[in-house]
Amino acid sequence: MKELLLLFISLTASSLFSQAINSENFNSLAIGNVGSVITGASAGAGGLYTYASNGTAPTTATNAANTNFQIVSNDATHGNVLQIIGTNGDKGSRYVWVGGLATAWTSRTSGNNIIEFEFEFYTGAGGGSNNLAGVSIYDAAGSKVLGGFSYNTNTRAISGVGYYAPAPVDPLTTGNYLFYLGATSGTNLILTANTWVRVGVSFNKTTGKVTWKGPGFNGFVTGAAVGVDPDEIDFTSTSGTTTVAPIVTNTSAATILIDNFVTRASATDTLLETDSFNLAASKFSVSPNPANDFITVTNSDNILVSGISITDLNGRVVKQNNYTNVSDIQVNVSDLASGMYMMNISSDKGYVTKKIVKN
Repeated sequence: MKELLLLFISLTASSLFSQAINSENFNSLAIGNVGSVITGASAGAGGLYTYASNGTAPTTATNAANTNFQIVSNDATHGNVLQIIGTNGDKGSRYVWVGGLATAWTSRTSGNNIIEFEFEFYTGAGGGSNNLAGVSIYDAAGSKVLGGFSYNTNTRAISGVGYYAPAPVDPLTTGNYLFYLGATSGTNLILTANTWVRVGVSFNKTTGKVTWKGPGFNGFVTGAAVGVDPDEIDFTSTSGTTTVAPIVTNTSAATILIDNFVTRASATDTLLETDSFNLAASKFSVSPNPANDFITVTNSDNILVSGISITDLNGRVVKQNNYTNVSDIQVNVSDLASGMYMMNISSDKGYVTKKIVKN
């Protein structure tokens, strides 16, 4: 499974059509375990794959199970959210991902060479567990983190992650590194306790630039993965046990809550510029649903639609249509196989996702 070698480095802070690849707010998913396997062999609810490991012996971790990954009810604002329970010992890991990213990326609009990923998570109280939670955009081999975040559930420090080549005079070698996001060089950014925050990370395949944005930070670095394609985006949680001084040994599990994620392919930086979930689903009507041949997309607020993409439950884009700011649209779905799909609607007011069924 994927592993990270993470060392800290300080960083410097600093449209064309943005194409939605997939998104999820978990509200349409049933409360309970995401899936029935934790080996990554098959998808569970919402096309989510799960993997849990206690690590290799000797280890004190004992809690790898399907219950590590659940859809739970949260507050009135967030509704259902994804809950990940980390390892309770000194080894082990947890991964959640949506399949089909490599296929969707290959079929993206020409020129959209920036992959952007945004999500919300709950910071928690801190203390207790030393689990490191976060997100990673992986290459096909699973060895390079093209961009991501690492969040220390104990200290509430958030760091950027990226594949990076230190200066030639530096004894460090090219690899996956942590980057400080504090306002002062070389300092950690500590997030407010018990708060929902929205963060975003992007990777530019053409330039190698990795960008991190969120509450109190906006930074970037030129990474060492120019020309590398993204293959998978994982929500991650690892034990947090360290093997170099100062030694930290984890003994308990942390719980992380995640909501409202979206993946986009873009030609320009649009991270956090538009809240991808600032439109209530009720603003749009899709009918008929289920449908045989055509689905009509309408709204009563004259919201202008710029694009519609349809993805299957493995995250593959099966249809992509661009528009010049229209409010009512008819989408031909006659060529789709019978089944359930996610319709991602891009507009001048943000993004919204509707679940559709093809007869």
